[in-house]
Parts: sequence; structure tokens; C-alpha cells
Amino acid sequence: MSGSETGLVPGPSAASITTPTKRAAFAVSAEAGPSRARPAGASPAYSSRRHSLYGIEDRVVIDPGSRIWKVGFSGEPEPRFVFYALDEADSVDTLSTEAWDLDISRMRGVNGSRSEGDRLVGVRVIKKLRETFVRHLMTDPKARKIIILENTYLPIGVKEHIARALFDNLQVPSVSFTSSSLLALAACGRITGLVVDIGWLETTITPVYHSRPLYTLAQSTPSAGRRLHNHLRTLLHHCAIYIPPPSSLGDIDDRPRSPGVPQDILSDHFIETVLTEGCFVEKENLALEQDESMDVDTEEHSSPNLWEDGDSTRIAKEWKRRYENSSSAKAMSFRLSTKANLGPATIIVPGWIRERVAEILLNDEDGSEDRSVPTLILDCLLKLPIDLRSTFISSLLVAGGTASLPGFIPRIRVSLLHHLLPPPLSMNEPIRSPLNTLAGRKEETSLWRKRNQEPYQEIYGLASKLAIINDPAPLDGSEGFNGGKAPRWSTGLMSWVGGSLAGSLKTSSQEITRESYDTLVSISSSRGEIYKEELETSEVEVAATTGIDIEELKVGQALNDELGLGRRRGWKENAGLPDWSRAVKV
Repeated sequence: MSGSETGLVPGPSAASITTPTKRAAFAVSAEAGPSRARPAGASPAYSSRRHSLYGIEDRVVIDPGSRIWKVGFSGEPEPRFVFYALDEADSVDTLSTEAWDLDISRMRGVNGSRSEGDRLVGVRVIKKLRETFVRHLMTDPKARKIIILENTYLPIGVKEHIARALFDNLQVPSVSFTSSSLLALAACGRITGLVVDIGWLETTITPVYHSRPLYTLAQSTPSAGRRLHNHLRTLLHHCAIYIPPPSSLGDIDDRPRSPGVPQDILSDHFIETVLTEGCFVEKENLALEQDESMDVDTEEHSSPNLWEDGDSTRIAKEWKRRYENSSSAKAMSFRLSTKANLGPATIIVPGWIRERVAEILLNDEDGSEDRSVPTLILDCLLKLPIDLRSTFISSLLVAGGTASLPGFIPRIRVSLLHHLLPPPLSMNEPIRSPLNTLAGRKEETSLWRKRNQEPYQEIYGLASKLAIINDPAPLDGSEGFNGGKAPRWSTGLMSWVGGSLAGSLKTSSQEITRESYDTLVSISSSRGEIYKEELETSEVEVAATTGIDIEELKVGQALNDELGLGRRRGWKENAGLPDWSRAVKV
């Protein structure tokens, strides 16, 4: 894997003019950041760094997520603006919360059409990029180099739409697609680590070794933010207490309480409010009885309004039976303002929902093929070379907005230790037979076979080296020597902060200039025209040789090539952008 493809390489500056700074003003705001209170006074981003007026050295850093976009200038401690990737009107029309999906044909509002989904993604990308420069950053895109934070499994179609919009529509001079996992490590001052990015559509585990993302060893699971939101909506719909708004002044203190919240009240904004203000993750992993395991299958592309009522009711009842009696958290009430009534409605969220809703991401449920986050980390460690496992397990980094839940990172550490430590021997086992006897050898063989069937027995010795570098509550002693040493950046902003740092140091991945992009598109178009001519010629030759017209073939004959026609594969015009699926294998 060459350094010019994935690593950070220095790039030439755009001009000889540097952006003027006021060191005294910038030093006063050094403590400001995403996790610290900003001092009173003017923002250092405006008082000390006047990007639009005095220079073009600072690059524009864009983190395009499927649900949340973060944009700003390099050299700043936090993004200028954070906004949703989908407008409210578009979200209401399509009943969706993300601008694109992992499978374009399964997006809402496209009726299974990949072409319509691709067109819709292109329209949304162009619209958001225009808003970024015109409304939010208020700068000329023709004079700014762009750094795009690229997720590990960002669809190549979305990447092509971003490049096409930036080069053809906004006329930017250059674009650098840089790995978000690498930039998250850069924000922590590291070049090697195992990055756990818990996003909206999926959770990805990407090993980065000496600034080289090992894409072929990466892992992913749909257990991420969207699944957590859908699961919380299901639990609130069936298990929360709903108090309707008063219809008159006499009903303020005497309102009925009904179990379950209507679906039309559970908007995405309210679910986000409950999750961010009221939910947390239990610090300890309470041991549950084996007979209480649930057979719950939560399909990733499902949502509660698409589930059958019986399935959602069964899921809610199973979770309530499992966690209600073991929870010590208190219930929390939320108010919803209404226009037609005299007061707000009240929703009481039980304590066990606040405490245990994130278990959908941390535990492997029976009947579900999707892996939990701890299991995904361990599977990625098993896939790594043996000599790198110790290095990566001592440099875990958890990023992503979903990981900002209180207690989420310590709970991941506890779950990993639970899997990495060998299970204790049962107290009910019979007394061991004497050594060097037939019965003793049989018991040793049985014990060896039992231990050999454990999935993670190869990495049991790595338990003492486990460390999460951004752990808010690291272990004491030598075991946690490497944990908690990362700066206290918010997990959702960590990748963007790394991109800001890379832009200020004039380093990024390989830059794609507008001239090289136009050249690649021209070459691709020329090859497409040549292919089209060859295809037409071959169709004429086949029709003359076999006497069969291509358009008259029956279903399956062209696909299986039953007649030996030797048809060529299709052609798709692209600009030859770097793709993770074409990375060099390690």
C-alpha cells in the first residue's frame, strides 16, 4: 500500500500569502474546545483568523455523514456549523432521516430503483455543498482546497457525487479524500491504533498502522445509531407512560395515564432528546441467567412503523421482563408542547429503558445475525496478524456520535474483558481423578476440547494489555497505563478535529486537482465511447454468425451465455477515484 494513496503526505501551499493571526488572542482561547466552555468574548475563529478576507491557506474541512454534516476551516478547534444532511421538508416527504443508505435501492422514496436513488443522492449532495459555502462558511469555493473525511465503507457512488459537485459545480481547486479513522487518531496524537467508529448507518472497526489504514482487515456491523433510535422508539411506544395535555383548566391535575406513547408523537427530534438527555449505559455488565436469553431479531433496515404490531409488542415485553427488575435508575419525565391544547403533554420514560436501551449495541441477541460492537472488535483482532494484536488492543479509540452516551466507553472495556478472560471452572464439576490414570486423561481431554471450542481463546493473553486511549475512566495500575491519555475531544467531533489539524499542517491524503479530475473524466468518456462502438460491432457479428438478435434473447440466456455469445460486461463512467475495495491486501 503506497503512502500516496492512504497515508498523510505533505502538500504544497496554495499561495505565498499566509493567514494573519493574533497570538495573544489565540492563546487566551486555547482552553476552548468541543468539551470545554469557551471563555467570554468574541469567538477566536472570527477574532484571530479572518479566512475569507486575508488568505486562502486554511482549507475547508467537511465531514459528510449520512445524517449529520460538520463543516469548518482548518486550524480551528471545532467546526463552524453542524447540520442535518436531510432537510426537514425532504425528511417529511420521504419519511427518512438520512441522505443515503448503504444500499441505494432500499432508500425510502425511490421504490427500489437504483437509478432514482442515485439521482436523489446527487441532488442532496449538491444542495448541501452549496449551502456549506454560501450560507454557512460564506467563502469562495474556487479559492479553497477541500479535505473530505471519508468513512471506511463510504459508498463509491456517494464519493463520486461529492467529487462531481465540488469540481463541476463549485469549481474547487483540489479535493483530498482522507480516511476518517486516520484523522481521528491524528486528533489524539497517534499514528497507530484500532479505531471503532460508531456512526448512524453502521459501526466500523478500522486498524491503522503507521498512518496506513488496513482496509482489507476492517470490519462492520449495522449495530449503530439508527438501530438504537429505532429500538428506543419501540420501547417508548409500548412501555413508556403517556399523560395527554389538559383539555381544560380543571383537568390539569387530573389527567389519565396510559401505558404506551402514540407513534405520531415519537418524532425523530423527540427520540434524539430522550437519548441525549436521559439515556446512559450501565457501568457494570450484570450477569443474566441463561434462561432469560431473548430470541429477538431486529432487522437493520426496519423501523417500528414498518414492523408488525405483534413483533414490536413481543420485543418490548421481552426487554421489560429481562431488565425491569434489575434496574436501579429512576424514571424521567419529558414534556411535549402542543398548540391546540392548554398545556404540554408529559411522557414518563422508565428507568430501565434509560439504562438498558444501549444493550442492543453491546450484546449479541439470539436469532440475530448482526454482531455487537464488542464482538466486532474481537473478530477484528482475530483477523489481524499475530504480531500486531498486542499493539492494536493497547491503542483502541472509540469515535462517533453514538459513543458519546455516558458510560458507553467504560462498558465496552468491561465487555471486552469479559470475553478475553477465560471462563472460570464450574463449582459443580466432579472431583478430578488422580493424574496419570485413564480417568484423569479423559478429563484432561474433555477440558481441552471444551476450551478449544471457545471462540476467543487465541487472544486470552491480551486481556492485560487492553487499553482505550479515550477512556474517561481508565483502569488504575499498570494494566491501564495507556488508557485515557487522549485529549478530551467529543467522540462525535474527533475525526473533524483531526482533519482540521491535518489542514493546518498542510498535510492530507493524495490531492485530486481539478485538471487531473477533468482528464480522468475525459479518458473515461473516451473509453466508454470505444466500448459502445465495440459492443455494437459485436452485436452485429453475433447476429450474422448465429442468426439470433440480441434483443430477442429469452430471460437468462444472456446472463448464463447458453449460446456462447460472449457478451461483454457493462460500462459505467467514473473518474477513477480511490476506492477502499481496490486497496492492496496485507
